[in-house]
Amino acid sequence: MLRTAIVLSVGILAGLPGAALAQVGHAPHHSGTPLAKTVETDRRVPDVTRAYVEAMDAMHGPMMDGVMAGDPDVAFVRGMIPHHQGAIDMARIVQQYGDDPKTKEWAAQIIEAQEREIAEMRAWLEANAGVLPAALGQTGGTVYTANEGGGSISAIDLGTGAVTTVSLPVAPHNVDLTPDGRLLLAVGDPAPEGDHGSNGHGHGAESAAAGLLVILDPQNIAARGTIVAVGPHPAHVVADRLGRAYVSLAGGDEIAVVDLAQAEVIARIATGAYPHGLRLNPGETELYVANVEDGSVSVVDTQALAEVARIPVGKAPVQVGFTPPGDQVYVSLRDENRVAVIDTASRAVTNRIGVGPNPIQVFATTDGAFVYVANQGTGDAPNDTVSVIDTATGRVVETLTAGGGAHGVSASADGAWVFVTNIADDSASVIDVKRREVVGTVPVGDRPNGIVHASPVR
Repeated sequence: MLRTAIVLSVGILAGLPGAALAQVGHAPHHSGTPLAKTVETDRRVPDVTRAYVEAMDAMHGPMMDGVMAGDPDVAFVRGMIPHHQGAIDMARIVQQYGDDPKTKEWAAQIIEAQEREIAEMRAWLEANAGVLPAALGQTGGTVYTANEGGGSISAIDLGTGAVTTVSLPVAPHNVDLTPDGRLLLAVGDPAPEGDHGSNGHGHGAESAAAGLLVILDPQNIAARGTIVAVGPHPAHVVADRLGRAYVSLAGGDEIAVVDLAQAEVIARIATGAYPHGLRLNPGETELYVANVEDGSVSVVDTQALAEVARIPVGKAPVQVGFTPPGDQVYVSLRDENRVAVIDTASRAVTNRIGVGPNPIQVFATTDGAFVYVANQGTGDAPNDTVSVIDTATGRVVETLTAGGGAHGVSASADGAWVFVTNIADDSASVIDVKRREVVGTVPVGDRPNGIVHASPVR
């Protein structure tokens, strides 16, 4: 198929004006700089040519990701789904631009046959590779997991189900994206020597004594990232729209503020003892930080870059999660098997809700109706449940079964799906929010912790 695609590309480009063809011929062909981008910028390229090239360009990456699956049957099916979709896209183009009845007849036959086969292949994947429902393709994008035990990040392509795992110079505890989705951030202690050499990553001796922030291109996570030494035992990271990242340093009782453009720490903010999970409010004016060892949540003013309040919440707060309006913060209390609710106006705890054993991460759905809580349990007795809290009533309305050691929680931007890492099972579970049901589980790297969803690049 790839050889055929190359031949087709040459045939299409043969019709370009000489200067435009020369420009295309010199365009880089590596991941992240597709041929379609060059064609799109040249106004002399006919619309039909542009459409064909973009259709093929969209097909190649998912095909290559799909065939990377270790199982030959799964690799075939995952590779063929984008192959068939490419054929459908090309058929629709000729229906729009073509004028020969025969080509339009072929196009109609191709669309009917390939759509049927895609549906059959997706159903086969759900039944045999058992991991992703076909409806996830409508959301699309990529889910990234921070695999602390393996010193790696896994990327799950929601369109194909393909999983790519790459080594990092850190044992990442948490992963997040910048608000614009252009940078992927991972934090953790340095990985043991020898754990990350196969992918070209590395770090200098100056970072050996400190935890690291690694700044990656989410479209090419295998490429060498930018590394910033931040301080002892980094736990979580979030970023704002001003180009700053906030890293909680559990070993230093402070937050490191990193200028992402300059790749350097520009400020440090004292917090409570053992700061861990942290999130910005919707307006990015305040940062809430869960302090595990002193049972509090620090409130940080992001303009002054200083702690302005410390709220007692309960035993071993691990993570915080804002509701979309920003009026409430949910805090997991690991050692109480409860979640505390903070009213952000009064900065007071208004409720404590019983959940499963040893809750870790919390995340509100985009409509603010529910908060999902991952209950990890203990090392000797991993728990596999996710509690669903109705924010209107403050009650658990559903308890779902994910995988062993349910830990990290994230959600898709469209609100349709929630994603949970299972630290004891080395997997990530997918939850259908509307049905409140776990619909699939994906094997990822060793001991996955943090998780985040990236919307498709448009």
